[in-house]
Amino acid sequence: MNLYIGQMAQKKWAIFFAFLSLFLLGLSDNIRGPLFPEILNFFKLSSTEGSFSFAMTSGSAFLASFLSIYYLRRYSISSLLALGVLVLFIGMTIMGVSPRFSVFLIGSFSLGLSFGFMGVAQNLLVSESIESEKQATALSGLHAMYGFASFLSPVVATHTTTFFGSWRFAFISAGTLCFIFLCGLIFVRPMPAFSIIKKTVNVSKASQNKISKKTLLFICGVIGFYVVAEILVSTRLAQYMRNYFQMDLQQSSQYVTYFFLFLLSGRLFFAFKKINMSIRSQMNLSLMCSFVFLVLGLYLHPFFLALVGLGMSPYYPLSIAYISEFAGEHKRIFITYAMSFQSLAVIAMHLGVGYLTDFF
Repeated sequence: MNLYIGQMAQKKWAIFFAFLSLFLLGLSDNIRGPLFPEILNFFKLSSTEGSFSFAMTSGSAFLASFLSIYYLRRYSISSLLALGVLVLFIGMTIMGVSPRFSVFLIGSFSLGLSFGFMGVAQNLLVSESIESEKQATALSGLHAMYGFASFLSPVVATHTTTFFGSWRFAFISAGTLCFIFLCGLIFVRPMPAFSIIKKTVNVSKASQNKISKKTLLFICGVIGFYVVAEILVSTRLAQYMRNYFQMDLQQSSQYVTYFFLFLLSGRLFFAFKKINMSIRSQMNLSLMCSFVFLVLGLYLHPFFLALVGLGMSPYYPLSIAYISEFAGEHKRIFITYAMSFQSLAVIAMHLGVGYLTDFF
């Protein structure tokens, strides 16, 4: 049975399901970081070999982001979100029951597909449903959900592993939540339904004529290289603390928790507080603060590595708002290409960092 809500409910549906789905994505994505050393030990892998699971996820996320623009020619944004959640459920379940690392990689591939589909759908749902002057605030609120999920993920990873005696149950628990949310997507539908924009590819061709490839590459880099930095810290912080400060699973997970707590706090602040400064200036200030905290964390005290989350917090939602402001009617093609480029950049980061960890 389908539950239909009022005529004005499409906007509410977009915000509600975009926010909750990003919470699920953040939880599923970030439980891997605290458990990375456990996974390496279980499958008897080096850091380089283990990094292939992250690279596999990023590779399939690139594929899914690129395919999303063709999917949206025939289907709605809401169905793209539902597809992403379904694939996320499948990926988390496979990773939780995998007997061998090769099977774990299949789950990682499925996980990445969901990230690509959901990333495009979530950002488009908010950017196309909210007035331009409120987009920066709305997007900060949206990505605060990722920060909230990321903050909880080390707690979930640690306590489920400790309670059940295996890291597998952290993935299975996240997969169960995905299944419950998928049921909500099936039974609660937006009214009116989201329209299908069949000229998506034509918009792409028009964009190439009006906007230079250098501009498109710059916009993609704005998001891609930031995402590399955030994921590098979040996925490797636990391993860094265990290798260089001899911490156990619980202690190292606390530093990851602190990182995401600061990430969440910053995004919540920007969700409720309008800053009288241009979006581009706010982005530059975010980068400078992040760099200072990173240097202090490496050379003064590792707690500053957790504070990097505070410096980074506003950058991603501001960059999506910047794309929407800059690209206008071509935001779909820009956001889709940006999601694809960030996945490519993350692939290179994971493989490179895994190799450097083993080498040094």
